[in-house]
Amino acid sequence: MARRKHYKNEPIIKLLVILAGIIGLIWQLIGLLRLAWRANLPRVFPHWYEPYYVIILIIGIIISILTILCGLRRESKSGGVIIPFHWISFLILAILMIIFGGGIIAFILLIIAMILALLEDLDVI
Repeated sequence: MARRKHYKNEPIIKLLVILAGIIGLIWQLIGLLRLAWRANLPRVFPHWYEPYYVIILIIGIIISILTILCGLRRESKSGGVIIPFHWISFLILAILMIIFGGGIIAFILLIIAMILALLEDLDVI
């Protein structure tokens, strides 16, 4: 089994990733609550749009949970990590977070964590 890469700024990177996951999860839950609340208000979007919006938010909730798991560095029963704690993972999660309604704040936090991890991989820090 390969050894895990440990970053010097790992506590800061973990904090940024976990915060991004929590903020993304909050934004997606607010989106679902907003959709339920405006059920009796006049509609701006047509009726066929709402199921797609719910599907997008549910996928976003799954991505937020995966982001939190990446920050916690949980290992599976076989010893491997569920989501690798690497700068490429942060970039992919940041892009998916912004696509599926996680919000710009979660995106920025993940990009900052990605930049910190990338700078450490390049031995700049």
